[in-house]
Amino acid sequence: MNLRERMLTVLNGEKPDRIPFFCFPDAFPRGSFERYLRNNGMGLIQHASPIESDMPNVSITTRKTDNGKETIYHTPRGDISVEDYLGTGRQSHPLWPIKAEFFLKKVEDYVPLISMIEDTINHIDMEEFKLKDIELGEDGLLLVQILPSYTEAEYLLLGLEKWGFEQYDNPEKFNKLLQALDNRTNDFVDKLSSIDYEMLVTCGDISDSVDPEKYRKYEVPFLEKSFNRLHGSGKKCGIHAHGAFLKRHKEWLAEMKPDYIESYTPPPYSDIQIDELREAIGEDVTVLINFPETIFYKGYDQTKKYTIDLLKRDPTDSKMLGFSEMGMMGVNEKERKTFEAGLRAIIDALEELS
Repeated sequence: MNLRERMLTVLNGEKPDRIPFFCFPDAFPRGSFERYLRNNGMGLIQHASPIESDMPNVSITTRKTDNGKETIYHTPRGDISVEDYLGTGRQSHPLWPIKAEFFLKKVEDYVPLISMIEDTINHIDMEEFKLKDIELGEDGLLLVQILPSYTEAEYLLLGLEKWGFEQYDNPEKFNKLLQALDNRTNDFVDKLSSIDYEMLVTCGDISDSVDPEKYRKYEVPFLEKSFNRLHGSGKKCGIHAHGAFLKRHKEWLAEMKPDYIESYTPPPYSDIQIDELREAIGEDVTVLINFPETIFYKGYDQTKKYTIDLLKRDPTDSKMLGFSEMGMMGVNEKERKTFEAGLRAIIDALEELS
């Protein structure tokens, strides 16, 4: 099997020739060691989207600040801005910059923020998406990421502190913001569901800042509707489950019956072992395991043993192993050798299990 076939075999509930090993493209070292990983069976899961978004009535300007860069959005109902730190190097991902300031600084900012969201127009653009798939070829799969409104408000618009307070200090305005985000995201899902093309679609995100009751209130209804629409067009739908306190979410997660769960990170990071998670979600859900990089500091032998023990805990074929979270982010020159030794241990463990 080639790498793409191996991944699809697992996602389709069939038996692969070996356990798939994958990475998100930004999670592994480049150069000669990349060649070693790719030659030894590492596939790619690459983020992309066939849906482009425009804001025809919003203009954008940027300016340098002491922290980095401020981006100002000039909407029909006023200006709003966000500020990103620059010079963070390998401490952050280019698509997820560290924010010095979020959009909502005062209660009056709700008006231009909602105006900006309501001005968004989604449209299908398959050309670039298909080109990325052609370039990826047999080496992996494309993944579309969709953030539910409640999560997007926290991660991208308000920040954790403001997001937490606004739900109680200004619930009416906060709910209007969520409604605007819901309308935009539902339109995105509708357009995505009209495309007949093979892809993974991650529709949710399990964060440690949201308790199970809030997930059932805000995100489960969105997941149910989105899964129904997207499954109708033949797509594989999943949930991003990178939370450390995942055990408290296993009941509602199982009820969702996703095709896959990605970025599940076993102990010592999270509080639930793969066998307990498997018991909750059943044999048919593919688990894309994110390897906990801290194990690398124990050395090659312990890393190899940990890998073998981890994979043997789940006797099903419904799993992949890889890196979909931090990866090499923040790794310095000294630590690089430690990480490379750890990756070699994983490759050798997979070979032994195969």
